[in-house]
Amino acid sequence: MNQDAEIMNANKSRRLLLGILALVSALVYLPLANKMGLYKDDWFLIYDAHTQGAHFFHEIYKIDRPARAYVMQVTYDLFGDQVVYYHLSAYLYRLLASWALFWALDMIWPRYKKPNFLISLLFMIYPGFLSQINPIDYQAQLLSLCLATSSIAFTVKSIKVQNLYSKIGWIGLSLVTGMIYPALVEYFLGLEMLRLSLIVQLVLQENQAGFKESAKRIFRLWFPFLSAPAIFLVWRIFFFETERRATDIGLQVGQVFASPLTGLWWLVNWVQDAFRVMFLAWAVPFNNLAFNLRLKEFLIGTGLGIVIIFLVVFGLLGPLKLNPKGFLNETDSEWRRQTLFTGVIVSLFALLPVIVVNRHADFGDYSRYTLASSAGVAMLITALIFSINSVQLRIASVIFLTFIASLTHYANAVHAVEETENIRNFWWQVTWRAPDIKPQTTLVASYPVGAIQEDYFIWGPANLIYYPEKQNVIPIKIKLPAAVLSDEVVLQIIAEKGEETPLRRGNELTRDFGNILVMTRASENSCIRLIDGNKAELSTFDSHRIMLIASHSQIDNVITQQYTAAPPPSIFGDEPQHDWCFYYQKADLARQRGDWKEVARLGDEAQKLGLHPNDQIELMPFLQAYAFLGDQKQVKGISTRINTEIFYRYQACTLLSNMGEYGYPLSSEIQNLVEVLFCVRE
Repeated sequence: MNQDAEIMNANKSRRLLLGILALVSALVYLPLANKMGLYKDDWFLIYDAHTQGAHFFHEIYKIDRPARAYVMQVTYDLFGDQVVYYHLSAYLYRLLASWALFWALDMIWPRYKKPNFLISLLFMIYPGFLSQINPIDYQAQLLSLCLATSSIAFTVKSIKVQNLYSKIGWIGLSLVTGMIYPALVEYFLGLEMLRLSLIVQLVLQENQAGFKESAKRIFRLWFPFLSAPAIFLVWRIFFFETERRATDIGLQVGQVFASPLTGLWWLVNWVQDAFRVMFLAWAVPFNNLAFNLRLKEFLIGTGLGIVIIFLVVFGLLGPLKLNPKGFLNETDSEWRRQTLFTGVIVSLFALLPVIVVNRHADFGDYSRYTLASSAGVAMLITALIFSINSVQLRIASVIFLTFIASLTHYANAVHAVEETENIRNFWWQVTWRAPDIKPQTTLVASYPVGAIQEDYFIWGPANLIYYPEKQNVIPIKIKLPAAVLSDEVVLQIIAEKGEETPLRRGNELTRDFGNILVMTRASENSCIRLIDGNKAELSTFDSHRIMLIASHSQIDNVITQQYTAAPPPSIFGDEPQHDWCFYYQKADLARQRGDWKEVARLGDEAQKLGLHPNDQIELMPFLQAYAFLGDQKQVKGISTRINTEIFYRYQACTLLSNMGEYGYPLSSEIQNLVEVLFCVRE
């Protein structure tokens, strides 16, 4: 084969492999993108931008990472509240990062396109990073990764190119991207070890006479590119004053000098995290996520995995074979040793910035710390795969790892969709129940899916619905503050005193623990209940913390006569179907207004439509209405469902017996019936 034909064949194969990477990444990250909504920290970011404008990102990030503000300002101006576009851009950043890595490796090892492809693939679909479903908050991280790998590829290109002006241009691109990426995510600085490792590979290919000469050559090539991270570190350590302890590099590193034992703990954590990111990433997330899928979703995820496997195997064994020795002899022992060593070194050193700021890489809330190591892990695993002598075992290993990664990401997306649907449904029900809520009411909520880890998981959606007006002050005042229901907060609520005014990223909220409104959804199949502390109705599925504070919930914070707030569809989706929960919420609102005829009318209508509750505690408004209106037949009918739970029977007895105290006395006939049905011990 002549040289021109070889070049054409190489270019054709390169385009094919890049196209497969694009298709695989789309199948991994985009199937459910249009169904996922705001997630975790996205809530306060979108609330601030939605209400104050995109420029407010500068206020949000000024305390630790001011460069992110420019990225998010431009991104929000482009995408607004449409979450699907953030998923598309996050997908694009992952794809471009994998392309950049493939380009860099292809320039160093042009004969080994299939191993380079496999490294780029495993890097792109690395299953240890689970925050891809959080695309707004992680826009900067994914862009940073893209810029970091691009900067490294530009470095390799600048060394390989011979033309002086081209060399200067590529060096300039490498330096610019090399200064921007750590400004977005400083703990990605460990990727500089990948840059150095690839420079070492280039020098080793030159066959220098000795170690000393090679070391000098490596340093001369590396030195110009050291300026980018050096400039960032000098600015970050000596000039920028961070207000966040976790991102104060000087303070965190200084701990090792204050206590030498800290250094030993760093070493222990480093070893533990390295084992996680290198080996457990293909096991723990899969076990935590995939085995919790419903059968339908598991089958869909499996189907996607099979399609992805077909594409990957086609890329590895397709008709365009550059190496006539075939897939079995695709690499040599020297390449495997170099790649294995590089993978281990990059995996370790990419974790080091995380360790020295006293953070851990895990597969939960801190999975973001695994991302920098993913390139090294991909090189390590690929080297191990190509160390297997059997081509069948090589392909089986690739199939296994690809399937595990793809199904893990799909299961992660399914979980995010479920959480999105539950949170959206939660707040739509709240608006059905509460036309308006008094400002400065401290909200306490319980979601059935997904833990409430931060207060803005609650006040973000609440204020987007009820108080979305722009404010002309900084910090802005959160009209509806919230509290995470921790043990400490439970004690403060029970004491009915204590006030906090935390300031977080330009948002100030005053929490008054003597003025709360409890919102709870006991299970996925139940309705939201806004608790009236004077006559709390509790579900058998409610948490103990909710039960402890229920009597302190002030239902008068719900304004019943105002217009009904409308959740913005771009964030909360379209209004859900009017099922049982719609009638329950409207009946509970009518009960608060004292409109018992409306409660009964809603109950009759729900019965005609064949709607019934999954949690019988939701029958209480209708039971009270029928009792007050003297409808013995309905009271008896509801009693058969209420009395299936002794706890509900007890509450029904108490609630109905005390109606006279609240101005709604029952007739003597109904009182006798209530006594027989609910209050007599059997």
